[in-house]
Amino acid sequence: MATYTAEAITAAGTVLTPRTAAAGDKLVYDTNAVLRIINGAGAPITATITVAGNNAYGQANPDPVISVTNGTTKAALMLPVYVDPSDNLIALTWSSTTDVTFIYERR
Repeated sequence: MATYTAEAITAAGTVLTPRTAAAGDKLVYDTNAVLRIINGAGAPITATITVAGNNAYGQANPDPVISVTNGTTKAALMLPVYVDPSDNLIALTWSSTTDVTFIYERR
């Protein structure tokens, strides 16, 4: 398990650090943050964001699923509703971590 902070992109340019997907990955929420998932595997994968709490009807909040086909890259905005208030982090679950990397960046 690792916790990652979004890397700032500057006008001068930023060399972003690809991270290897692993069980228990968590992100520190940042306004304007984007999660960029790179699937180098031979099969599609999913990244699920575990959203804590219940909605106004007492049902569990839905967990967004980001599907990434094999050999592609997909970017998704990280929203404040994804933050778990118990630790102030965004929790990720991967369907597979083989040949999957991600970049967590902010504008």
